[in-house]
Amino acid sequence: MGKGNEHPTGFLSRLAGNQAGNVLGIAAAAMIPLAGMIGGGLDISRGYLSKTRLQQACDAGVLAGRKLMGTGGAVTTEVTAEVRKYVKFNYPNNYLGSTLQDANIVPTLGSNDQIQLTVSTTVPTVVMGLFGKQNIAVTATCSGRNDYSNIDIVLVLDTTGSMACKPELTAEECSDWINDNNRGGKKLTVDGKVVTYVDEDKTGGTNISRMQALRTALANLQTQMATIESQFNMTEQGKRKRVRWAVVPFSQMVNAGFSKGSAGTTLYARQPTWFNATGTYRAYSCGRYSCSYPSTTVTHDSNWMTNTWDGCVEEQSTSNSITSTSSTIPSTAYDMLPDTVPSSTATRWTVADPDRVGSAQYACPRAMLEMQQLTATNFNNYFSFNNGFVANGGTYLDVGLLWAARLLSRTGNWSSENPTLYNTYPVNRYVIFMTDGLMDTGNTGYGAYAQETTWRRVAADGTKDTSNANHTARWQLTCAAIKNMASTKIYTISFGAGSPLSQDMIDCSSGAKDEYAFEADDASDLNDVFRDIGENIGSLRLSQ
Repeated sequence: MGKGNEHPTGFLSRLAGNQAGNVLGIAAAAMIPLAGMIGGGLDISRGYLSKTRLQQACDAGVLAGRKLMGTGGAVTTEVTAEVRKYVKFNYPNNYLGSTLQDANIVPTLGSNDQIQLTVSTTVPTVVMGLFGKQNIAVTATCSGRNDYSNIDIVLVLDTTGSMACKPELTAEECSDWINDNNRGGKKLTVDGKVVTYVDEDKTGGTNISRMQALRTALANLQTQMATIESQFNMTEQGKRKRVRWAVVPFSQMVNAGFSKGSAGTTLYARQPTWFNATGTYRAYSCGRYSCSYPSTTVTHDSNWMTNTWDGCVEEQSTSNSITSTSSTIPSTAYDMLPDTVPSSTATRWTVADPDRVGSAQYACPRAMLEMQQLTATNFNNYFSFNNGFVANGGTYLDVGLLWAARLLSRTGNWSSENPTLYNTYPVNRYVIFMTDGLMDTGNTGYGAYAQETTWRRVAADGTKDTSNANHTARWQLTCAAIKNMASTKIYTISFGAGSPLSQDMIDCSSGAKDEYAFEADDASDLNDVFRDIGENIGSLRLSQ
């Protein structure tokens, strides 16, 4: 007999040891966690999309509600309805299968009149429901504040002769147009004083000049600010914010003497000791072989000051050591120190006397307007042609900003007009600086520093090129000083074909091109730029 099998193997044991078909079984077993992973990724993506959309809807809702609330300081039923309308518009029902209920959109009032909102919903899952996760909770939190603090705006506006041209002309074309048409030297009587101007361009009776484009753009800016001011006025008197204006027209001089404050009196009437009524002037006289510059010291009596003086001034004592490489201001450059108290001959402004300087070019712009609230009528009347807002003179880009710095200084001569808070709210200040040309001081014209060729107060060599370079350095130093003032921003505008947006204009501003520095080629562009600036000044902001 043969030897038998002592340990026979059963069927189940053989099956357990059989490895054939293992991959199929493992794959089948892995499908369950794999489906969970893929489904989880899909549902998480849906949740992320819902979260993003809900946040956008939340932001839109609080901004709309805050705008409607104005200065009322209360989340009324109307405000709540506005918030809900914008939230639900931006997060429509059944978005990814979720819905928003009015009960989940309840805005509240936070500190500093902010509207706060937290919105929640649930997004049904597609795959994760198989594993017991039926919904994903989504929440968005937002708040919107109104940046309508008190608003002070200083308009520093170029009113040089080229502003009489239409915007499309280059600097050379504009000069030729003025000369060929004999448009300079026109006379206008304003408040008993003769004002010289360049006649503004008109076509078919329609004024198409840069000056007129500026008037229109400014009127529209005032309308924007008036909308904000009307909201301010909805609050009780002791809690109201305010919008104030100051205006500094400039050419080769600034008219500070007849500048008016909120009470309507001139600066000279209020502060006569800030001005030197006695001045030394030089005429320019050339004979056959040589030129001479005879000096005359004149003391102007009260009759001259009242009936003849036009209000323009020569600048305080300065230093011609300020050049393009200067980073500091000498202590003797009183004109560059906006807090200088006029208390001596050197620190006062000397009255301009064009009758004592021979044939030197002269122009005196419209008198400054110091910081004050203005009605639409008073605002627009200030810029009217018949009231002396006219074009004339050369381009000193620095002198207008010097006076803006003085008007804004919180420790200077106008410190009482520059509180950090008004009715417990902060005061934000803005300078809008507009020019239609490049620095062009010349050296023989009678300007804020007299005739550069003879007095050499800014340029040691008395030349035009040095004068332009040094005035540009002064301009940039003044821009920096203003930007260093608390709560103060500068917007710059280059207007017209003769004034491309230069790097100096960008550097003078508080930021980048098309954010704080703008180029406007024509009247429509200028209006758009002022509108954009107005929107930036009076804008809503998301807090979070």
